[in-house]
Amino acid sequence: MGSHPRQDKLIIPIRYLWASALIIAVVVILIIRLWYLQIYRGDYYRGISENNRIRKIEIPAPRGMIFDRHGKLTLGNRPFFDLVAIPQYLNHEEQTLAIVSQLLHEPLENLTRMFRQGQWRPKFLPTILKRNLSLHEVSLIESNKVFLPGVEINVAPRRDYQEDTSAHLLGYMGEISSEALKKLGEEHPEQEYLPGDLVGKQGLELRWEHYLRGRRGYRFVQVDAMGRQSTGIEAEQWRLPTQEASPGSDLNLTIDIDLQNIARREFQGKYGAIVAMNPQNGEILALVSSPDFKPTIYQDKLSYDKWHALLADPYKPLFDKTTGGTFAPGSVYKPIIALAALSEGIITPHSTHFCGGGMSLGNQVFHCYERKGHGSVDLKRALMVSCDVFFYKIGLELGVERIAKYAKAFGLGEKLGFQLNREMPGLIPTIAWKKTVSRSPWSLGDIPNLAIGQGENLLTPLQIASLYASIANGGKVWRPFLVKKIISHLGETIFEQKPELLRAITEISPEHFQMMREDLMAVVMAEGGLGRRARVEHFTVGGKTGSAQVVSLKKNRNRLTAVSMKWQEHALFGAFSPADAGPEGAEIALAVVSENDSKGGGAVSAAPIAQKIIAAYWELKAARSKGQLLGKLPENKRAEGKVHD
Repeated sequence: MGSHPRQDKLIIPIRYLWASALIIAVVVILIIRLWYLQIYRGDYYRGISENNRIRKIEIPAPRGMIFDRHGKLTLGNRPFFDLVAIPQYLNHEEQTLAIVSQLLHEPLENLTRMFRQGQWRPKFLPTILKRNLSLHEVSLIESNKVFLPGVEINVAPRRDYQEDTSAHLLGYMGEISSEALKKLGEEHPEQEYLPGDLVGKQGLELRWEHYLRGRRGYRFVQVDAMGRQSTGIEAEQWRLPTQEASPGSDLNLTIDIDLQNIARREFQGKYGAIVAMNPQNGEILALVSSPDFKPTIYQDKLSYDKWHALLADPYKPLFDKTTGGTFAPGSVYKPIIALAALSEGIITPHSTHFCGGGMSLGNQVFHCYERKGHGSVDLKRALMVSCDVFFYKIGLELGVERIAKYAKAFGLGEKLGFQLNREMPGLIPTIAWKKTVSRSPWSLGDIPNLAIGQGENLLTPLQIASLYASIANGGKVWRPFLVKKIISHLGETIFEQKPELLRAITEISPEHFQMMREDLMAVVMAEGGLGRRARVEHFTVGGKTGSAQVVSLKKNRNRLTAVSMKWQEHALFGAFSPADAGPEGAEIALAVVSENDSKGGGAVSAAPIAQKIIAAYWELKAARSKGQLLGKLPENKRAEGKVHD
């Protein structure tokens, strides 16, 4: 028999072969993995390693400052202290947060909630636990730092809001929403918006966010195992990079902040709005909406009760009434009716109508506010005493469409393109509008109320100021604007707003504009004019008083009779000064709208406020021309008397 190899002798070489192959495969895998980690992904893992001992500290960028037309600082910045936690170094979260809670008397659940909100971010990035610490709170944290690894104080520049800050004008800062984060990130990726950033929420802060916001910088520091910055020789061996923050750009406004503060002071205790502008170019000089709110409420902790109170306030303190509030203009609308009637040849300056205290139309009686009547009045007298019957009659001759034609020539019933907050177009009713809204035609009985600025007419305070600016300048409608220049942190002008003429009113002749300026000057400066409380010593003023009913109330009712404030009439006044300098000479036009004013009509409540503002304008101008500091403005004498409209 032949010999056969033993089976066990064949198994041993096969095992060696498999073992060798396995060892070689393992070595190859290790080599490939080592190449992947050290070479292919070397930079990535080197970065992770560096983050274990090197921390990237963001340097917040100071927001651009805001100056008024004379270079006076209106809104700046100051340092604020924030309490932050670095999750990477917060080893005992519950214990550390409990210590912070005891030190600052801050509810533990609030701190825990704030910390949890930042958990999805990289662990080496700081998460804000509490904003705007007081100096006492800062000292408590710093003196107990040894017990608080991973907890630090960050210093960041934020807005220095003052007690007299106009919230609707300047706006306020608030934490960025998820929607704004996405939108701003797409529109301005170079500015690197991150969750938790503060952005503009209203007013100039919102409108010019892109310019006001700077670009954050960064620096690197070496830290020890407790997350504290290293010092000494080891730290000095490292030259860690730093990128300085770039401040935001500065805004130079058209606002006169001194005039703005005077307007706010004179309007204190009233609700409504004030708008003052330069009739020659559309520059806004003052902008007041009342009631307003303190923008600091968004920097501090805003409680539910405070927020609910703001929302529930019937006079809407969060709402900017200068551009968004719409009001029946009342008798301040009458100059449009007069100019339309003059231009259409319905009346001449010497035409008269008899006022016996009312006018009958069908089975309706339309009363004049003066039930005794004004007798025979011409246009100038009708404006001076605000005779309703005169305007009832010429309004009926004009008709709805011609009234609308001339109102729209002044830019009324549409937005003026003012780039701040929410601008409303107001309403100038037409035949087409009436058919769309009520599917019924106009009747003659609808027109008298339109002719005295009641009914469906609605204007914003900005539109009223623009109307009187156009009368003052002879028929130019300028786009109102607030920002004259934007200056970068390097001192370069990166934006400059030029005056923009929206339209020149050709439907009305220069002679009729001149006549209207003279008649409106008589309303204020002549004896018997209802606007006499707006007189300013040494300067001429033209204007028109107005009272707009909220609901139908008995004419000439006793104002001491109990009437809910929400049903009281609005008091209005439109004006310009000087009134005798021709179309190129007027320097200020303004509108005052006092909402639900219980003291009386525009002559009693709104005209005195306008008088204060116009007098302050001239006083400020004189003081600046002499290089003097403005002290307390003197009281100006005003004529008194029984007036209504």
